[in-house]
Amino acid sequence: MPRFWHPTFDLRTELLSPQQRILLSYKRAQAVLQASALTFRDVQALTPAFVSMHKHPILALDVGCANILACHVNLFLGTLAQSVLRRPDLLPLFRQALRGEVIGNFLLTEVGHGLDIMGLETEAVKLDDGFILRTPTDSACKFMPPTTSHPDISKVAIVFARLLIEDVDHGVHPFLVPTSDAGRMRPGISAVLLPPRSGACPLDYALTSFNNIKLPSSALLGNIDLLQDHHAALKKYVQRIVVGQMCVPFVAVTGLKMAACIGVHYSLRRHVRGRKGNVIPIMSFRTQQLPMLYALATAYVLDVWADEAAQALRRINVEDAVLEGMAVVFKTTVCRLALRSYREVAERLGAQGTFGHNFVAQIEMDIRGLVIAEGDVTTTAIRLYSELLQRKYTLPACVHGDTILARHARGIHDQCMHILHSLPGGHRDPEFNDLLLPQCERGVLALGCSYAYSKALDSGVASPLLDLFECAAIRLDAAWYAENENIGEKQRLLRENKAVHAALSHTREYVDGLHITEAISAPIMHEATWNLECAIRCIETSAFAE
Repeated sequence: MPRFWHPTFDLRTELLSPQQRILLSYKRAQAVLQASALTFRDVQALTPAFVSMHKHPILALDVGCANILACHVNLFLGTLAQSVLRRPDLLPLFRQALRGEVIGNFLLTEVGHGLDIMGLETEAVKLDDGFILRTPTDSACKFMPPTTSHPDISKVAIVFARLLIEDVDHGVHPFLVPTSDAGRMRPGISAVLLPPRSGACPLDYALTSFNNIKLPSSALLGNIDLLQDHHAALKKYVQRIVVGQMCVPFVAVTGLKMAACIGVHYSLRRHVRGRKGNVIPIMSFRTQQLPMLYALATAYVLDVWADEAAQALRRINVEDAVLEGMAVVFKTTVCRLALRSYREVAERLGAQGTFGHNFVAQIEMDIRGLVIAEGDVTTTAIRLYSELLQRKYTLPACVHGDTILARHARGIHDQCMHILHSLPGGHRDPEFNDLLLPQCERGVLALGCSYAYSKALDSGVASPLLDLFECAAIRLDAAWYAENENIGEKQRLLRENKAVHAALSHTREYVDGLHITEAISAPIMHEATWNLECAIRCIETSAFAE
């Protein structure tokens, strides 16, 4: 997808009401769809055009827009593509959705069941001429997807429901359901708008329920041949969630590049006066240098790892357990490292950093939401690491297995294996919950740091940035490195100090190398835009007073 801009991204969203911002996010999503010009093959085969759309800088500026597109393009269109090949009657709808003329949703999770998708309650009762779709209990309401009516756009959803044929449960299957026309919900469908999420980009997240909706026989998107194996059928239907786990973190990486850029620019332009009257930039202080340089280093390393993740999407079958495992590692690592940097950078921006229009605080809250989207990282990490410990399958070995980060990942795995072997009941022992579940995300994060560092080594990332990333990983588990690598607190500080000194003189060069500055409009970036911001606020306050 080429770099492009759209006038909607020049609007000052902090001056809009939540409802106006929601409508703006939909307008932006349509603009991105039209500019990306995706095809059926792009969506089905996960081509560079598909990946490029998810990595475009403008999505980090409006994560509400990014959420619309993630649900619409990957989950809705990606799932629909599985049926289009044997159902050509679906192609006109598919093409409409590609152009943004209708918006699609993916209604899987229920408010009472969370990640327990085998326990879904929504029912589709088979009739001679179709189905009756119903929400039998309050706990069966579909949770989160933005299904409220839009004044100008129709919405349609893939709804997962339990198929009942003559009172016999045939498992959970997807159904195609028009949920709203322009300006109104379809009869019998209710979408209750959820309260806004604190600090994040607003979107019309909702609780959706169905009151005996009559569906035609063609609404069933499932494959009848899979009806006998309910678990296999459902896993095949929701395989695009794995793709989402790889694509959603792209926004976090882009956001981290922006946060690092904002933090450095502010730290270089902001000055304080010393006792002798001399004026120095706050970037002169180590407490300012550390979060900015750590953010830069992490952004560089995760960015090249994201390129490898994009290649893996095209190289490995989405039904492969290895891709599913790597997706969990990628999402867990990117989101956890990015969130730590967002918080540290935002705190060093002072009071200005707490405002959403200066980006960093808002992207932190948005990515906290993405930690849960497409599978909560703690839960998915527990499942993955438990299966690795039980040797159900293995992940690819780290290319550079001799690095300190690779040894850390192996060390945690060996420690957990030792604990597992000591449990009389194995993975079903009650102490597995007490001793090993809390280690699972730690182990996954260690794997991710070693993979990312290894890829950065091969991609030519500058040595000072590599050293800083290594220091960032060490401080995440300082006790292990002290016990196993002889890196106590003094040694850690000396390594950190050496890395900072090597990187500091190249800071502007590293920021320019991110190629992201032109996409950032945060007033805090430059003195002139900050002064203009203050002038606009003054005018608005005066007008309000009158």
